Amino acid sequence: MLRAALLALLIMLFLPAGSSFALSCAQLPTVEQAYDHYDGIVIGHVDKVSRSNDDSSNEIHITVKRSFKTITERSLILKENITWGALNGPSETGKDYLFYLKQTDGEWENPLCSPSAVISNNSAGPEYLQNKEITLLPAPQPPADDNSSLVDNTPIDAWTIGGLVVIGIITVATIARHHRKRG
Repeated sequence: MLRAALLALLIMLFLPAGSSFALSCAQLPTVEQAYDHYDGIVIGHVDKVSRSNDDSSNEIHITVKRSFKTITERSLILKENITWGALNGPSETGKDYLFYLKQTDGEWENPLCSPSAVISNNSAGPEYLQNKEITLLPAPQPPADDNSSLVDNTPIDAWTIGGLVVIGIITVATIARHHRKRG
């Protein structure tokens, strides 16, 4: 019996595994290589992290502080692997990151092996990127405060005008009748 168990254990050691996963990012690219490889590069503040609708990834809502490639929007929603996320784990709310992003089917993704990383609030990012900064779109302006009077903002239609005319006629007729009775 012991022999059969040992033989079964030995056979199982040599059977191939069902599946195994490995990442090919043992060596990080230089900033220059990353600039060429990724579609978008931004410094962004993570406002919110939530699960995607299909639970396959996190949705990272960021406010873009600076952009160095492609991206001109002031806010983005990125997809990110649930467990790996940025280089040293999923992105955290309230922190600033230098994101190296890929665009797939119109959506931005912080892919596995991306050299995205936490940076300090006052960091300018790698020196190589300094002369590559692009202008962000202007922030949306709140609607102008309209100081016009209520009359200017109130629509007056034919029924309103007709009603006012009828009330005026009735008032004039009532006053005229009242004066005739007195006089």
